[in-house]
Amino acid sequence: MKSRLVLIKLGGSVITFKEKPLSANYTAINNISKILGILEIPLIIVHGGGSYGHYWSVKFDMHTKLQNYDPHGISVVHSSMLTLNNIILDAFEKHRLNPYGISPSSLLLNGRPSSNKILELKKMTKNNIIPVTYGDAVYIKNNKYSIMSGDVLMTMLSKILNPSKIIFAINVDGLYTNLRDKKIIKEIKIENNKTRKNKQMKINLRSNVNIDDVTGGIKRKIKEATKIAKMGNDVYFINGLVPLQIQNVVEDKKFKGTIFKGKI
Repeated sequence: MKSRLVLIKLGGSVITFKEKPLSANYTAINNISKILGILEIPLIIVHGGGSYGHYWSVKFDMHTKLQNYDPHGISVVHSSMLTLNNIILDAFEKHRLNPYGISPSSLLLNGRPSSNKILELKKMTKNNIIPVTYGDAVYIKNNKYSIMSGDVLMTMLSKILNPSKIIFAINVDGLYTNLRDKKIIKEIKIENNKTRKNKQMKINLRSNVNIDDVTGGIKRKIKEATKIAKMGNDVYFINGLVPLQIQNVVEDKKFKGTIFKGKI
C-alpha cells in the first residue's frame, strides 16, 4: 500500500550552477521553497551535489566504487555537501517550512540501508517536519568510502517507504528524443523487466553541462527511475527550474515532463 508521502529529488543542475564551482542557484532554491510551502502533503527531499559535492569528487578522483579514498578528499566532499544542505535548509526555513537535515550515513547500518532508520523519516513527516537528505561520501566498512548519489538514495527510500509520488526535478522539461527539436518522451512503460518506449524513440543521453558527473548524470537517473518503476511506482521527470510542475504532479494536474509508468 502506498504511503501518503511525496519523495522529491532536487537535481544538482537545478539547485546549483554546475559549470561554476561552488555556486548555489538561490533563485531556483527559493522558487522551489515557495511551491513546497503550498503543498499540503508530507514531503521528503533528496538533493544532489551539483557544483559542490561533484566538483570536489572530481578533484579528488572519488567515485561510487568502494575504495580507500584520500581522507582529506572525503572530508572536503562531505563538508561541501553540508554547506549546500544548509543553504537549502535556510531557504526552506525562510519560507515557513520545517526542514531537518539528514546525513545519508545515518540511514545505513553496517554499510547497508536500514529499514528502521529510513522508516523514521516517514514518522518525522507526521510532525510537520521535512527530512532533507543528500548525496555524499559515506563510510561503508574497513575504512572504505563510496560516493552515494542522490539518485541511488531515491531508489533506496522508494523501496522502503513506497511513496505516493516520486519526482526527479532536473534542469530540462523531461527526457528528449533528441536535443535538436527537444521533443519530450511523455511516457516510458516498464514491463517484463524491460523498458518500452514509443516506437522508434531513443532517449538522448548527452549532457549539457561541462563539469564531469561522477555519479552518472542523466544515465544514472534513468537507471534508478527504471528500478523504482519496476517496484510498481510511477516516477516523474520534470523541470525543477519551473517548480509549478512539481505542484502539478503532486496535485494530479496536467504537467510537462516524462513519466516512467510503474510495472503493475
